[in-house]
Amino acid sequence: MEGDTRLTEQTKAKGKPKKRRYLSLQTKFLLVLLLGLALGMGLGSLTMVVGDALIEHVYLSEEAMEERCRDILDEFDSFVQERELKAAQARDITVWAKQQNRIYLMVYEVTLLEDGVEMRAVVDSGWWDEENYYSTEGETTDESSYADTITTYDEDAENALAEATEESYGYGYGQRMVEFADGTYLVQVTEYSEEPLYEFVTILSYAVILAVFLLVVLLYHQRTISYIIKLSQEVEAIAHGKLDGAITVKNRDETGILAEHVDTMRTSIIQEMRAEQEAWNANSDLITRMSHDIRTPLTVLLGFLELLDEGGYSENENYRNYLAICKKNAYQLKELADKLFQYFLVFGHGSHEMKLEATDAGVLLGQLIREHEMLLAEHGWEIECQYIEGQHFIRADAVFLKRLFDNLFSNIEKYADPTRPVVIQQQAEKSCIRITLTNLVRPEPNPVGSTNIG
Repeated sequence: MEGDTRLTEQTKAKGKPKKRRYLSLQTKFLLVLLLGLALGMGLGSLTMVVGDALIEHVYLSEEAMEERCRDILDEFDSFVQERELKAAQARDITVWAKQQNRIYLMVYEVTLLEDGVEMRAVVDSGWWDEENYYSTEGETTDESSYADTITTYDEDAENALAEATEESYGYGYGQRMVEFADGTYLVQVTEYSEEPLYEFVTILSYAVILAVFLLVVLLYHQRTISYIIKLSQEVEAIAHGKLDGAITVKNRDETGILAEHVDTMRTSIIQEMRAEQEAWNANSDLITRMSHDIRTPLTVLLGFLELLDEGGYSENENYRNYLAICKKNAYQLKELADKLFQYFLVFGHGSHEMKLEATDAGVLLGQLIREHEMLLAEHGWEIECQYIEGQHFIRADAVFLKRLFDNLFSNIEKYADPTRPVVIQQQAEKSCIRITLTNLVRPEPNPVGSTNIG
């Protein structure tokens, strides 16, 4: 508490603190979403670029492609030799090509001419399928539906053949002369097994985008939840009476505002407790002093009353002196009591819980009113009282009700005209008991003072 006091005094000395800027939780969450999306898109794009570069420079390198095409041609050559296939059996060749991992196969009939080379397509696995294909034996319904003829003229027939085959494929590999059962044909193979890799890279880039986005959102969520949990623990400590620990004010949003308000409430509680302790100490000092002041006249009063009671006086003059001393001390006690009442009237704000109990109104009110009726009658007042008949049960606190009637009849003694009657009426209604006290105010003021508590 001493540290909080010094902090409060320093804050007052520096003046009013600067107003902090806040961002709402909704705005911060929107910014986090945008940040997560931006980071995800950036890392996803980087993943796609790196993946595509690896595919192009590693998987699609000339050496790797040449090796894959050589393996495919070796396997196709073995397939042709085992089955003793003819080039005209386009159906079997097409089925084999479709069963491989993404390849495009063509078979050419090569004819050496005097002035060049002529290449005529016999099988095209990428153009025909199992039900529609082209062959030299006319197994298709429309032989003219496809015809690919390449003719190259050159003085040297062998050079012309080499140039024709290289031009037809575009590379110096992926083609081979294969011995079929009906002759030797040029087989060209194009493989495109990189497509699943490109699809994998695309899926991986989208996965990176989603993962980074979710990671940013979860980190923000975890940070916010951790701060809320910390605030909850600090507030719980305050609820258990540990007011020394300050509330952590960290975020500039609604949680930060909440933390500031809770810390302000904690400081207010400390100040109220300190003020209450000071008031309690002041009350204790007052009661101590008043007890000492009351004890002195009370002792004197009791002493002279005992003398009067025992007849400890010799003359009437002594008797009257003793009575005067008793009366003086009695008024002194009354003055001290009035001052005490006035103090607690101003500074006392405590409330007492009433204990309501069901009781017969006729019996309870009869006892309370008859007691004061007899006292008023002894002092010369004329009382006209009307009591309720029958049983009427009410819920009331007998102690508080007696205090109420003591105050009312005390006011009658102080302010009512003793020459006029005091009328007391009791009426039982549906849900309550109505009590009416009627009197006239005395013309001259009562010499007895009042604390005005009533």
